[in-house]
Amino acid sequence: MERRLAAVAVVLLSLCVSACATTAVRTARDTKIEFTSSAKRVLLVTPDVQLTEITTGGLQEARADWTDAALGFIAKDVSAHFEQSGTELVRADNLDNPHDAQLAKLHGVVGRAILVHAYNGVLKLPNKGDALDWSLGPGTNEMRQRYGADYALFVFVRDSYVSAGRAAVIGVAAVLGVGIPGGQQIGFASLVDLRTGNIVWFNRLANGTGDLRTATPAQNTVNNLIKGMPL
Repeated sequence: MERRLAAVAVVLLSLCVSACATTAVRTARDTKIEFTSSAKRVLLVTPDVQLTEITTGGLQEARADWTDAALGFIAKDVSAHFEQSGTELVRADNLDNPHDAQLAKLHGVVGRAILVHAYNGVLKLPNKGDALDWSLGPGTNEMRQRYGADYALFVFVRDSYVSAGRAAVIGVAAVLGVGIPGGQQIGFASLVDLRTGNIVWFNRLANGTGDLRTATPAQNTVNNLIKGMPL
């Protein structure tokens, strides 16, 4: 079931990719951001990010160097955002705790389910309305106690880039009138109330030209990814 959701979600995101970044924000009804102390603290959970290179034959090969660079830029730019908003950001840089790692994985599954249900007119899930009514469960309260944060930001991104060989194939195909897609930047972000596990804000990102490997384009991607976040 998880693999099926992942495949459907990727297809839906791919259909949204264009030359410009597109976002689609959803916020839970009657959302009121409240902190339990004067120290407004938000946890950035280690982003689930993977950058790949599309080979001449069309296969995607993971690039650890690109992914590491992207993780650094995302953390830097998210931190800058919260500094401007007067909110303290704490980071879970290494999900060594099995419970935290499981929650991060669960977010990926729930996020893809939201994409399948909320961002198309056909594949809606039963017993789910139009409201942003999704949760990671009360187990998030353990994370809240560990890090002293009332909310957590979860990020999921898959970003791909064509190799020189693949670019040549795309060029030849274009001359012959055949369209072959290039790299795509797709993902989503969620703001989760750690007291309840409820997702109070969700944003989908689809971009045909973004780049997380270098500073300025990465900042643009992060700005689009957290656009409309109520913090």
